[in-house]
Amino acid sequence: MSKPIQQMVSEKYLYYMDFLFFEKLAEGELSFSETDQANIYRAELVGRTLGIASWLAGNRTQTYTSLMELTADGSFRSVEHAANVVKCRWGKWRNKSRLHRYDYKQSEVLEEKFNDGVRTLKQKHDIPDGQQPVDMLTAFYNLRAGVYGPLERGSRLLIPTYSGRGFVDIEVNVLTVEQQDKLGAFPSHGLLVSAVIDPEIFETDSGGLYFWFDDEGVPARGIVEDVIGLGDVRGYIAEEVL
Repeated sequence: MSKPIQQMVSEKYLYYMDFLFFEKLAEGELSFSETDQANIYRAELVGRTLGIASWLAGNRTQTYTSLMELTADGSFRSVEHAANVVKCRWGKWRNKSRLHRYDYKQSEVLEEKFNDGVRTLKQKHDIPDGQQPVDMLTAFYNLRAGVYGPLERGSRLLIPTYSGRGFVDIEVNVLTVEQQDKLGAFPSHGLLVSAVIDPEIFETDSGGLYFWFDDEGVPARGIVEDVIGLGDVRGYIAEEVL
């Protein structure tokens, strides 16, 4: 199921999202590309509300962007990760963002937060000895490239990361056939992966999520659990063929 990096370059997927009893109330885009800088790649995940959900959620758009460096051993390491939320409340636009910069020479992560362009936090955090933490998008593409080991049913992988919870591991589990069938929310073929990330990232209660790869290794479906005010948000690739 692992996919060579060059096969992932220039990927761009469009997703629809359902929540509560409504369908296609939001859309998302996931893209991965090379930059003009040698060995630097860019991943971006964008979600935006549509229709009545856009009105209820204040025309909300969430953008997650990662710059990552391809290292000599074939893995990506994070250079910079930014998260930005833009929405309109009571006729006024709000912009909330956070930024993590990774400095491996100084062995530290610089964290900044902004509210409507005003910096509200600036901190430096020393990276623990022996760790190379990555952001969630860098982790995702490393995972797909097989950096942490093969994606095989029943396997459990730990990925070091930095988030609002500090330096912790993202626990990733590849579900068995029985577990996948029991869940019932995804096709029985392909490969289903579960993970728990910092709840702050997607503004959830639990931080739990699932993503399903089809038989070609394309991330075609997913669920973000317990999104505050919305419950489980279910995403699926546009023009999906099962």
